[in-house]
Amino acid sequence: MKIALFFISLRRFCIYIAYKMIKKIAIVLLIALVTAGAINAKPKKRVVYMFGLSASFTDSVAYITDVQRMDPVYIESKTGFLYDRSIYSQQLQVFMEEKMGRPHTTCTVFFSKKKNKLEKKYLKIIKFHKKRNSLNIRQMEAGIFKFTPEEWTEHETI
Repeated sequence: MKIALFFISLRRFCIYIAYKMIKKIAIVLLIALVTAGAINAKPKKRVVYMFGLSASFTDSVAYITDVQRMDPVYIESKTGFLYDRSIYSQQLQVFMEEKMGRPHTTCTVFFSKKKNKLEKKYLKIIKFHKKRNSLNIRQMEAGIFKFTPEEWTEHETI
């Protein structure tokens, strides 16, 4: 009787261990598939709308560009992420330093495939800062600054 109980518990233990191993293998395979899919994501040329915000930590004045149509820019097909996003914020930063005489600003870029969605975000940012009196947001005149589309090149990762 004791031997039979021992083999039953041993069998249950082996099944439990096998289940745990199968579960770990399945998780590893799932992660590998998701990662492989992200690595193979191809850039797509898309029309997007974008605006930039330039603020300084030492000044209460921030500048915001108008909403601009960008054609073409490169978007990652799976995640919708804008490739080389930092280059567009750098374009605004260089403009602020050279043309506006405002060095050491932090610039960020907002974008969307839908113009009305981006315009809502634009108004929300302005309303937020006016309500809190945290920043005096000055809207740049239309056409004073223009983002230029960048040609995407694949970067090698080491």
